[in-house]
Amino acid sequence: MDFIKLDYITPGSPDNGGNLPPNNSGSVIAYHNAIQQATRPMRLDISWKLERNETYFKIWDSNADSMRTDQDINNSGSTTFIAWATVQRAIDNYRDFISRVVATETEQPLSIYPDMDNWYVGNNKSITGVSDIKRKTIATHWIGAAANLISGSDMTRLDALGIKLLTDPAGQEVANFTARYPMQARNPGSGRNESKQLQAWIAGPDNEGDGRAIVVLANYGPDQGQGGFRTYFKDRQMVRATWEDLGLSGVYEVSDVWEHKQLGTANSEISAVLAEGESLMLSLLPS
Repeated sequence: MDFIKLDYITPGSPDNGGNLPPNNSGSVIAYHNAIQQATRPMRLDISWKLERNETYFKIWDSNADSMRTDQDINNSGSTTFIAWATVQRAIDNYRDFISRVVATETEQPLSIYPDMDNWYVGNNKSITGVSDIKRKTIATHWIGAAANLISGSDMTRLDALGIKLLTDPAGQEVANFTARYPMQARNPGSGRNESKQLQAWIAGPDNEGDGRAIVVLANYGPDQGQGGFRTYFKDRQMVRATWEDLGLSGVYEVSDVWEHKQLGTANSEISAVLAEGESLMLSLLPS
């Protein structure tokens, strides 16, 4: 056994006709204790709408390897896998999760990682339900969040972009980095962490190593009802984040992770004009 998922954990998960006990958090503790006595490593994931107050978040944090940050994001009963409105919600739920973790954790790596549900990036729009630009944004955010990377795709109908997003060495290198330094929201213009349509995120920097940081700029498009930001800017938008916003200083060599392209140096800010649902994942290395 390599992976155990405990579903319908309470408090938090709705009864859903299952006659759930009001509090079965003790099962999480019991499984954790059993795994600690096992002769092989096993990953414990807990789900689904988990109570996140201080009392119960500490139980999840101390006993599970990953926890669901959103409900299922797939289109139940639909011919396509996902809808963009649901992805907006999943990203906002991660923002809430990492804000709580940062307030709780004192050291890296995390003791509990986000489960944002499957990432559904392997297939074209007719199967997945969202454009190639948005598939790339999903891959960027799931990797940036150090989330469980469970495909969810139709593995018999992967396209070229899907294979790239699932296997790209540069993306995998970032995933290894964000496992130590998962990205945190940094609002352009303030550096705060509220939900925004035009958003910046930073993972790192790795001050104990080469000083590298990963920065994501994103335009999520108009809020489709669950994004949390409640703004409706249409079309292409400029997204700019200063070093003050990101908590950085100095000069960095900047590269586009997915395109494997060097973009030169930056000493005070980074910016990009992004279409609705588009994002940019950048690697910053001190110059």
